[in-house]
Amino acid sequence: MGRDTTALRDVPAETVAWLTSPDNPAVAVLTRRHMLGEPRSADLDALWARRNEYPPVARILELMAPDGTWTTPGRDYQKYGGNLWQIHFLGELYADGDDERIQAAAAYAFSRQLADGSWSCNGRPAASIPCLTSNVGRALARLGFARDERVIAALGYCVDLYRHMGCVDCVTGPASQLNGYCHMLTPKELLFLAEVPRELWPDGAGELRDACIAALRDKRVYHCLPSGLREFQDAYWSASAAERDNVRERFLAEHGPLAYGPKPGWLRFGYPLSYNSDALEALWALALHDELSRPEYADALAVVRSARDAESRWTLRTTFNGKMLADVERKGEPSRWLTYRALAVLPHFMPDANRPHAATV
Repeated sequence: MGRDTTALRDVPAETVAWLTSPDNPAVAVLTRRHMLGEPRSADLDALWARRNEYPPVARILELMAPDGTWTTPGRDYQKYGGNLWQIHFLGELYADGDDERIQAAAAYAFSRQLADGSWSCNGRPAASIPCLTSNVGRALARLGFARDERVIAALGYCVDLYRHMGCVDCVTGPASQLNGYCHMLTPKELLFLAEVPRELWPDGAGELRDACIAALRDKRVYHCLPSGLREFQDAYWSASAAERDNVRERFLAEHGPLAYGPKPGWLRFGYPLSYNSDALEALWALALHDELSRPEYADALAVVRSARDAESRWTLRTTFNGKMLADVERKGEPSRWLTYRALAVLPHFMPDANRPHAATV
């Protein structure tokens, strides 16, 4: 997704001033660079260097131990105070990876990486999962390690798992998913791919990208809840381990073609997100891979457009405040993170999306 200096053309001046306020240095600089088209300058460089002064980033770093951890290794994946979650959140908040504290945190994260390139929920190979690996790998790439061989190895794990499974899914396999793949994982792997330079992608990475895009396109981004899901899950998890491989096949034979409904949580936008996603993040992931507007994306784009308020701002509806080590903005209030993302996504797919008449659907 390239620079779009027309993205703020019809956005109220008050909203532009709010987005470019130094209260959130990352959003301010991203807006000025990519939406207002400002060239590099000493002023922008100085503001970009202040990213770790952003209160949520500062608080997370304040709570970090000198060895780059926040808790014991056994709690690496504890929601949402574990060590690996802090790496993910620091990446999402565009923290400055040159900071010695973040270098220490990154060193710890790499020390927890397994030989196959993955990260595990509990440090053991059996608990490695691609959503965690994608989140941590993506964060480390954004924090300055995009060309590091360990990040490339993490992407290689995701590619190899896709090839082994034959679909975009976790290690439980497609038999455990009524869809035959994990829809929540698709944006996460696209986002990880987007942070790694294309020339460093391992063999097969393009196939993984195409599979993720195809899954989002097929389900119109967020229409991914199959009818009978609860019934299937009950049948699958109540079956013995030996019987589970056949549960999905029998269920589909008995229930015929599945009808798909919207995933409600994907319509309530949040920042930062975790292993789950939402329609705005999924569109953002598609745009990062230069996907063009298609009829399959119309529903999701309409949802994004309709969420805009009269000042062309987007409200935080989903939050981990109170669960994270630091609160990020306020639930029920306009979000700079979401507004920046939405104002980048809409013009990418809909060049006239920011004109006043497009504020409602």
